[in-house]
Amino acid sequence: MRRNNRSSLAALAVVAALGLGACATTIEGDTAATSTAPASTTTTIPRGTVAELFGSILGIGASLGNDIASGEMATARAKLADIRATWQAITPQIADLGSDQADDLRRLIGLYETAVERKRPADADKATRFLQLAIEPLLAAG
Repeated sequence: MRRNNRSSLAALAVVAALGLGACATTIEGDTAATSTAPASTTTTIPRGTVAELFGSILGIGASLGNDIASGEMATARAKLADIRATWQAITPQIADLGSDQADDLRRLIGLYETAVERKRPADADKATRFLQLAIEPLLAAG
């Protein structure tokens, strides 16, 4: 009789496992509509003088901290893409700068990136404030 109970329990476990597997929720239809892949954005590289391009970064950066603080991350990411594109346009124009000054400017652009990626609005505000100070001698000389 013990053997009979064990075999019936084993049979019951097999039937339950098969039956529960059949109860799995399935969703049919177009799964592409529910995709959470990030949207692709294309940003054109702006043109202008070094002063105009840095002015553009400062203008964009001035409100970036507020966007992050209010949770408007799509707007913040779009602004960061604009900052990156503008930096890409500036880089060849400031190629003759000393490596220390160029590194300082790159770190400040990196601070904007950190602000958006880590949701740190104060970093965006700090980058704007220090970028203004860092470019004053550059603009005065050029």
